[in-house]
Amino acid sequence: MRVAIAELSHETNVFSSVPTDLAAFERSGIRRGAEMVYALRGTATTIAGFLDAAERAGFTALPILAVWATPSGTVTHDAFEALAGELVDGLERAAPLDGVLLSLHGAMVAEHARDADGELLRRVRAAVGPDIPVVAVLDLHANISASMVEAADILIGYDTYPHVDQRERGREAGDLLVRLIRGEIRPAKALVKPPMLPTSQNMTTDRDPMRTLIARAHELEAMPHVLNVTVAGGFPPADVPEAGLSVLVTTDGDPPLAQELAEELGKLAWELREGFLGGVSSWDEAAQAIREVRSGPLVLVDIADNPWTGGPGDSAELLRFLLSNGVRDAALALIKDPDAVAACLAAGVGQTVELELGGKTDRLHGPPLPVRGYVRMLSDGRYVNRGPMHAGVVVDLGRSAVLVCDGVEVLVTERAESPIDLNVFRSHGIEPSERRVIALKGKGHFRAAFEPIAERVVLVEGPGITGSDLTRLPFRHIRRPIWPLDPLP
Repeated sequence: MRVAIAELSHETNVFSSVPTDLAAFERSGIRRGAEMVYALRGTATTIAGFLDAAERAGFTALPILAVWATPSGTVTHDAFEALAGELVDGLERAAPLDGVLLSLHGAMVAEHARDADGELLRRVRAAVGPDIPVVAVLDLHANISASMVEAADILIGYDTYPHVDQRERGREAGDLLVRLIRGEIRPAKALVKPPMLPTSQNMTTDRDPMRTLIARAHELEAMPHVLNVTVAGGFPPADVPEAGLSVLVTTDGDPPLAQELAEELGKLAWELREGFLGGVSSWDEAAQAIREVRSGPLVLVDIADNPWTGGPGDSAELLRFLLSNGVRDAALALIKDPDAVAACLAAGVGQTVELELGGKTDRLHGPPLPVRGYVRMLSDGRYVNRGPMHAGVVVDLGRSAVLVCDGVEVLVTERAESPIDLNVFRSHGIEPSERRVIALKGKGHFRAAFEPIAERVVLVEGPGITGSDLTRLPFRHIRRPIWPLDPLP
């Protein structure tokens, strides 16, 4: 069996002022052919799961390309066409094929294709023809569309948030693809989309309401003739008609059963919808929590400038808060500010600098913060995640500096990524478990690594485009009416 494997993934926040061009994908790293195998085998990624399945089932995996760009604004026409064209060309060169395995996101938006994942799957289907099985793995925050369901034989979503099961879902996709190639199964799919647009601060799967939904999905998957049950929470800032929670059930040749189970799970999601709200503290409550912390660390997370939801990562509001409250023995990751990094590099380690830090991308995430601090460390910003999420994956923050401002160690970087791993600090000489306060930009992924060391976790919401308050966002394309923006019975 000859199976093409590829990844083309982007979570698009259309309200970001930073367009996602081809250079953005290139900065994140485009791996092609054998380079994919070398870089990703054995890591906690979907591609690694595909490779595991190939080894287990004995099929030949033909790597095309793999790229995951940091969430940001709308993907440009040229970037989408270049990467989609490269994928399709690679599939055609790899022919004859017995199957295709894809790692997608499900919330990519391009200038000329709002349902960019659906368009990509449509082109893959056109390239390989109607009889070659296509199986794709999606993010738990996918906005699953009818076009995506139609173009693929099977779609499989992550079961966890933080996404610690990517490799397992890749294996599952490979196993199902083999059964498709052998003619052992005939997928029948049903997609149900309740009128829900939940945000993700309460979407983590180790607590309700998602814990209950995923547990029920697993019970349904254990039934005869059920191949997969996916619950995708959706991604509101994509601002597409498909945005919102999705339930997708795939059975073996039983369309009525697929529809029945999808409707059951969709109804349960609707009944549990209020559990997705809240979970965010006020800044005053955060200040009180810091005063009450015993040994720490208290993990303080600003959800409004989360790079992995499309925030620029250059808000200085967390640092402004820590300094105004006289917090010491704290470490913050991160503030993206290439100009500040350049100033630190010019000054050198041990020197004092005065800067206007952060707030340079736009005025949606707060103004720059005047600071005075000394440069404790300079680095190339590269480290390897320890896990559990993305274990073994190399992260590149660009040139970086640790700037100490009144007892707060601030990681200032050229590039923005969400700090999901303890090594973001450890690689810069900071032991997070020994700090009183750890300040992060994030939403939920940080929990996999940071919650186990935390005395307490507190979410706050500064100015920005990635928070829980959807009324801040000028939606134009989502379905209406939709909860929680509109009153619904």
